[in-house]
Amino acid sequence: MKESTGALTAWLESPRSRPLVVSVAALAVVMIYAANVERYAFLGDDAFITFRYAKNLAQGLGVVWNPGEFVEGYTNFLWVLMMSAGIRLGIAPEALSNALGITSGLGVLFLLGRFAADRLHATHPLVWLPLLTLALSRSFTAWSTSGLATQFFTLLVLAAQLRFVQERKDEAKHGAFLSSVLFAIATLTRPEAGLFMFIAGVFFLAQVSIGRARAKDLLVWVLPYVLIVGAHFLWRYSYYGDWLPNTFYAKVNGLWLEQAGHYFSIFQADYKIAYYLPLILLGVLRSREFTHVFFLTSALVYCTYLASIGGGRFEFRFLVVILPTLYWLIAEGIRALMDSRDSSGPGFTILGAAVAAALLLTTHLGSISEAAKLDRHDVESIDRTRAYASERARQGKIIAGYIEAGVLPKDVMLCVGGAGALPYYAGWPTLDFRGLNDPHIARSPLKERGTIAHEHFASEQYMRERGVVVFDSLNNLVHEGDVSQYRDRAAKRGEQFWKLRAVRLGEHTLVFSTFVSDPEFQRIFGHLEVLF
Repeated sequence: MKESTGALTAWLESPRSRPLVVSVAALAVVMIYAANVERYAFLGDDAFITFRYAKNLAQGLGVVWNPGEFVEGYTNFLWVLMMSAGIRLGIAPEALSNALGITSGLGVLFLLGRFAADRLHATHPLVWLPLLTLALSRSFTAWSTSGLATQFFTLLVLAAQLRFVQERKDEAKHGAFLSSVLFAIATLTRPEAGLFMFIAGVFFLAQVSIGRARAKDLLVWVLPYVLIVGAHFLWRYSYYGDWLPNTFYAKVNGLWLEQAGHYFSIFQADYKIAYYLPLILLGVLRSREFTHVFFLTSALVYCTYLASIGGGRFEFRFLVVILPTLYWLIAEGIRALMDSRDSSGPGFTILGAAVAAALLLTTHLGSISEAAKLDRHDVESIDRTRAYASERARQGKIIAGYIEAGVLPKDVMLCVGGAGALPYYAGWPTLDFRGLNDPHIARSPLKERGTIAHEHFASEQYMRERGVVVFDSLNNLVHEGDVSQYRDRAAKRGEQFWKLRAVRLGEHTLVFSTFVSDPEFQRIFGHLEVLF
């Protein structure tokens, strides 16, 4: 057995077989990735927030949600610009965003594979283990779509980290700053990149303190980041009148460790990641390499940040950015196990292969788990996110059709809890019930903890002040068929059901609350059949 294993290893490492082995392995990774992207692909409702800002910018109205209202209700500035550029070129953001996301996912796999192959030979199985794990992961492949910048952000952060590692190893090359530029671009895509930049800066400073780098090199490295991100901060303040995006006030509501515990426990339930953490420690302790310590520290600090804000609303979206380096660290841990000095015979090699197989199996089983199709502890599943956004898009297009036909007016003030696809397609001026595009709501006192990042609410008085005509209080604005079950609610005088009304539009009926007077309501909808 030992002779046959040695012969196989020799064949895999031979120059003649290497192109064939690498091609087959790469094809397998790409095919698995493509199959799972197709399986889990979706557009999330939040993506349409970006699309609306991008559309208004492309139409010359500015980077705004409602024309004339300068509020930064997004957290992905560069992604907005990219979507707007696509619209100007005639490319629909629904298609462009997912095309860029999928391409970014492939870019992550390529960068990680090249990095791993530089440390081992390209045919080594452990080079391909993290790539196969990512390709099997529901979270990695699903968030390659969604319409959001998640995978593009992951690509930028990984590229910046890998470049930073290379710059720190090349001591003879002083003043390298490409990683700083990449971190800056990533920060313009998602502000969390600033945390990764900070961690890199701490490591650079540590090298300066022990004499392995010069203080001048650190300053040269930091400067591009400060200039690029600083320029964006100045632009933000001059354009929106605030140093931080409005989404920060609307979504970040302080320490919530209990919800964070739920968030990470769900990730563990799906992917069993805790079982492999000892391998990461083994790899770090055995190698004591800068790269291992840097990646591990980055992941730990980032997870601490996530824990401090309670995790996230959508299934593991915020964890995708650390998955590539996390799975690489696990592969390095398996390598340390297989190369253990205490090993004798093929036992540790077989054990390492078994652990690698277990990682692939648990990732696959966690990805297809029936439990993962359900919302858990207010963490919304991919399936639920897909279904909700699809329905909201359908309703928005129906309303747009009635507006285009002249049945509904073009300028009705809408208020919705899901400020994404419905207002994007309908085109009405819109107030987000939870304050994403409204500083007053976003800064309102938090009464109690609820659904994470969805905890501020517009008061009835404020909706009256804003002149809300159509409040989607049921989170289901367009109905087909009988709506008499809502008639009893019309008599209620609660905050969300004040004057619940139903207006017939051909084969559809709008059911909503309103905050305008009866004469004003009659002026707007008097030409239609009002059921109640």
